[in-house]
Amino acid sequence: MEVAILVPLIVFASIVLITGIPFYFRHRNRRVIYEAIKTSVEKTGEADPKLIAAITVDSIGPNADLRRGILLVCVAAALVGLGLIAGDVEGLPLIGLALLPGLIGGAYIVFHFFIPREPIV
Repeated sequence: MEVAILVPLIVFASIVLITGIPFYFRHRNRRVIYEAIKTSVEKTGEADPKLIAAITVDSIGPNADLRRGILLVCVAAALVGLGLIAGDVEGLPLIGLALLPGLIGGAYIVFHFFIPREPIV
């Protein structure tokens, strides 16, 4: 294989792995919980309330939107900084690209203040 083909293949494969691994582990965790509920129902005839609560309770904390928003705004600021360092012509695409995480981060921050969550016990 040539290096010219191998490098883009590795880059795109790593993107797929980085985005796919969290989904796999979340799926595996839920499957283990479902199996525990299934065996609990088969043995005792009723499900353990703690196991059901593990599935139904929203595990996102009350400040998760704020944390995500701040993180995305910081990513946007880093891209703007790189764009300013790169110069006028080369930096404009980076500054334009910074709009995406910046606006999404701003939306998360707005969600944090206007859509309140109940605190998790």
